[in-house]
Amino acid sequence: MKSPMYDNVFSLDPDGKLMCTISMKKARWYIRKGIAEWCDKDGVKIALDETDAGGTASCNDGVDARYIRLLFKPKGGTYQTEGSLENLYLRTPKQNVCVSCGDDGYHMRHFIVPYSYRNLLTDEYKSHMSHDIVILCPTCHVNCEKMSKKRMRQMEDELRSKRPGDSCCSPVIDDQHLHHVRSCAIALVKWKKNMPHEKVESHERVVREYLASIATRADSKGSLLNKEEELTKFQLQSACGVNYRVKNPEYVSGSELVVQSLNGDPKPIEQFIVGWRNHFVDTVRPKFMPVGWSVDSPVVCGRNSVDIGDDGDGVKRW
Repeated sequence: MKSPMYDNVFSLDPDGKLMCTISMKKARWYIRKGIAEWCDKDGVKIALDETDAGGTASCNDGVDARYIRLLFKPKGGTYQTEGSLENLYLRTPKQNVCVSCGDDGYHMRHFIVPYSYRNLLTDEYKSHMSHDIVILCPTCHVNCEKMSKKRMRQMEDELRSKRPGDSCCSPVIDDQHLHHVRSCAIALVKWKKNMPHEKVESHERVVREYLASIATRADSKGSLLNKEEELTKFQLQSACGVNYRVKNPEYVSGSELVVQSLNGDPKPIEQFIVGWRNHFVDTVRPKFMPVGWSVDSPVVCGRNSVDIGDDGDGVKRW
């Protein structure tokens, strides 16, 4: 990352009560919209140029901090139970260090739930949810990715084995028409002089029809189809290089297969996310996780974690 992941700007409600820490980008967005103001730690407005690095004040421990006070009352779901882990997570400044080894040098943003899965989940599981995005140094990131990839393959192979014929289904297939276009173009380039006139015309017709189908100008299409000009070397080379390997419409990627198996049901999705959190903790053994972070933290912003295990004793592993 080119800049620190956490800016640790303290966001206060209109009464000056601490709600959470946010990014400098979000803080400045609030300021520009006129719905927040820079303030000190007690919520008292301070004058600050918008081009400044942000309202710098001093915490009790002497560490520089930045504060904004909202000028509107946030909707429900903003406040967590006092003393709860979620409360601590939201309000406590986060260190810009590798959560595994504590290295404070070059960092990488790491998705605890693999990005290829997370990207396919609905927005409620991604919007305003930072629990499953942490910092790792390059070495720890590589080691973690190896274990994550292994688990992903196991999950995907298990699901694919339950789909008849899916194990041998290729992600790409040959488009027979495009393959024919390419073959005709190659033949014209290499052997046109030795080919019968009828075959040359047949091959050129195939190439012309293809080039006309991808032409953007109407006059170019007409010129190709009406044989007004000889096919140029560039046109033939273009047809020779056509990619006839296309996406197989019947193929379902491993990531899609896994997310589809959750059926959009909140309970399996929570089990899935918590399962990846457990995997991360078990494999990385992080020693520097943000204060208040927990495998049982909510998976949706503003929603309390619920017990959905089969025996009611917590979320079961996916």
